[in-house]
Amino acid sequence: MAPPRRLTSMSIALAAAAAVFAVTLLVLEGQRGAEPGVANAAGRPGPDQIITEAEQRVAADPRFAPGLTKLAEGYFARAGATGNPAWLTKAEDAGRRAVRADPEAFEAMDALASIAASRHRFREALMWTQRSLAVAPTRVAPLSIRTDALIELGRYDEGFKLAQTRLDLRPDLPSYSRASYVRELIGDRAGAVRLMELAIDAAAQNSDSRATARAQLGLVLLAGGDLAGAERQVRTALAEVPGDTNATFVLARVSAARGDLEEAAELFSQVAAELPEPDHLAALAEVERALGRTEAAERHEAAMRAAFDLLEANGQDVDLDAALLTVDLRRPTTADVARARRGQAARPGIAGDQALGWVLTRAGRCAEGDRYASRSLRLGTQDPLMLFHAGMAAACAGRPAVARDRLTAALELNPAFSVRWAPIARKELARLPR
Repeated sequence: MAPPRRLTSMSIALAAAAAVFAVTLLVLEGQRGAEPGVANAAGRPGPDQIITEAEQRVAADPRFAPGLTKLAEGYFARAGATGNPAWLTKAEDAGRRAVRADPEAFEAMDALASIAASRHRFREALMWTQRSLAVAPTRVAPLSIRTDALIELGRYDEGFKLAQTRLDLRPDLPSYSRASYVRELIGDRAGAVRLMELAIDAAAQNSDSRATARAQLGLVLLAGGDLAGAERQVRTALAEVPGDTNATFVLARVSAARGDLEEAAELFSQVAAELPEPDHLAALAEVERALGRTEAAERHEAAMRAAFDLLEANGQDVDLDAALLTVDLRRPTTADVARARRGQAARPGIAGDQALGWVLTRAGRCAEGDRYASRSLRLGTQDPLMLFHAGMAAACAGRPAVARDRLTAALELNPAFSVRWAPIARKELARLPR
C-alpha cells in the first residue's frame, strides 16, 4: 500500500486527513513488528490470507489477542483495498477485543489508532498512540500515526518536531514522505520535491508504495504548475504498477489541467469505480459538469453524498469534508455552516480554517469567512486552491488589494488549478479594482 500521502482533489491542507487511511494502513500491512516502509516486500501475506488465518485462530480461542490483532489488521487492509468503511467497523471491534483480552497488546492499540485516524477522529488516535507507547516506547510506528494526528489538530510545533524525530530515528519511505509534507505545508516546494524523491528511492522497486510515492510527487509538481513533470512521475508509476489507483487519479488531474476533459473523465471514472470515495466522485462530477453532462454530474454528486453517509454510518467524522464539497455545489444552508463549524472544532488546523472560511464566504458571511481563510495561510502554504479560497474571502470582505494578491498567486502557481474555480479566479481578478 501507500506511504503517507495527500492524494485528493481538494487541497494540500485538507489532503493530509483525507489520506490518513493510506498513511496509517502501512503500519498494519506488514508482518508483526514490521515497519510501514517495507510493508509491501515480496512474500508478505495479503489481506485475504491474513483474515483467513486470523479467523481460524480466533475461532479456536476467542480471547487470543495476537489473533484478534491480526484480524483487525486484515480487516483494515481490506477496507483500504475495497474502499468499504464497513470493514473499519469490523477492524475496530477486533482491535478492542484484543485490548480487552490483553491490556498490553500494543499492536492492537496501533491498529485502533490507525482506525481512529482514518476516521478523522484524531484526538482518539492520539490517545491510542499514547497507550501504545506507554507499553512499548521504542517503536517508530506509533510516532507516524501520532505525527499525522498532531498536524491535523493544528498542533504544528509538536507534529513537525515528531516528524523530524521519526526521520532521525529511521530515514525510510514514510519518514521522507512526512517530512516532504511538512515542507509543503510551510511553502517550501523545492524541499518537498527533494524529500519525495528520497521517499521514492527508499521504496521497493515496482511496489505499490513506490507508485504512490511517485503519485505524491506528481501532486507536488502539479500544484506548482509543472504538468509535464507530474505526468512523467505518474506514467512511470503506472509502468511499474499498471492500474495503480493513486497514479491514475493524479494523471486524471493532469489531463483536466491540460484541458483534456474527456480523458480526465475517463480516468476519474476508472478511479471512482475502483474506490468510490467522496473526493474521487466529486472530481468526476466536476469534470462532467464542465463537459455539459449535467445528468451524469448529478448522478456522481448523489453518489458522493451517499459515500459520505456510508462513512458517517461507520464512525467517520465527515463534517468538514462534507461541508466543503457540498457548498461547492450550492449556496450553504444554516445546517452547512453549523456542520463546518463542528468540523473545524474537531480539526482546528489550517484544514479546518480553510474549509470553514470557504463555507462562510459562500454563505455571505464575509468578514468571518475572511478571518478563517486568512488563518489558513498562517504556515505559508503555497497551495493554489487554498489561495483561491482566501482570495475570494478577501474580495467578499471588501479587501480588493489582498484579494488580488491571493488570486494572482493562485494562478501563478498553477493557471489550471481547478476546472471549475480557475476561470472564476480570472473573472474575479478582472472585476477587482486596481
